[in-house]
Amino acid sequence: MSTRTNVLMDEHKIKELLPHRYPLLLIDSVHEFEELKRVVASKFISEDYPVFEGHFPNNPIYPGVYFIESMAQTGALLLLKNDKNNANDVVGLLSSVESARFRKPIRPGQTVQYDVTLEKSRGIFYWFSGKAYCETELVADAKFSIALTKKIKEN
Repeated sequence: MSTRTNVLMDEHKIKELLPHRYPLLLIDSVHEFEELKRVVASKFISEDYPVFEGHFPNNPIYPGVYFIESMAQTGALLLLKNDKNNANDVVGLLSSVESARFRKPIRPGQTVQYDVTLEKSRGIFYWFSGKAYCETELVADAKFSIALTKKIKEN
């Protein structure tokens, strides 16, 4: 997988669907979208990203758990962009991680692409497989599920 230049959704459009905000909005563009099948998104890993203050200050490495959260956010976008699901009323919550592998560390200045595929669904649960790439190299992969639940309304 190479760095994607076509942008179907930018960060502003992503924020219309996902509740996440800086510093935990972990995708900044969407490059491919097949309704309820597959989505490809990416994130540029900036050197001033707050996580590098503690992970690790003299040897900054993007945390593995951020790959999983990024894949989950990408999968949630696939669900929330679907006409059946109203992003104003529901939220996608990570409900399981069945397997995850971290193959190569990512450092500031690199772009990570997330390729997430919906494998099956049942009720409010959706199972995905996700892969993270830097340039053409697979750097992480995981199988996980998301539960679509109603948002809690503030009084």
